[in-house]
Amino acid sequence: MDSIQTLKILQETLDEIIEKNTNYENDGPEMEIDGLVMDETRTKVGRDFYDMFFSVWIAPETAKNYVITIKEMVLPGLATQITVLVNEDEIFKQRVQPRYEVLKQMTEYANNRAAQYLNNYEKMKAQLEDEDQQGSGIF
Repeated sequence: MDSIQTLKILQETLDEIIEKNTNYENDGPEMEIDGLVMDETRTKVGRDFYDMFFSVWIAPETAKNYVITIKEMVLPGLATQITVLVNEDEIFKQRVQPRYEVLKQMTEYANNRAAQYLNNYEKMKAQLEDEDQQGSGIF
């Protein structure tokens, strides 16, 4: 093979790769930054909750296009109320005391709830997109 034939083969291969990468179906808009965990806390107790939550958070492999928000509302006395939202859906709301053991327990529980929610959400979405559920529109 001479260099001209090699160049032609390389050009054809490159054209095929470019064509494959540009002719795909887009499944809809996806977030550019995926899997955010946002901190909207106000006190040290809230910040400690956020830090503990974030340090153990491992997103399910199938989860995508989600944002977790941790909000805090300061209550009278020594308590504070923590709310955890996944895509604006409230999954956890609890009064939390400024004790390490209580915070650790609550963060583990909130973490499990968030992971469960994301797993169930992806399963439900897959079921709704199933061919059996879409229908033909004819009654």
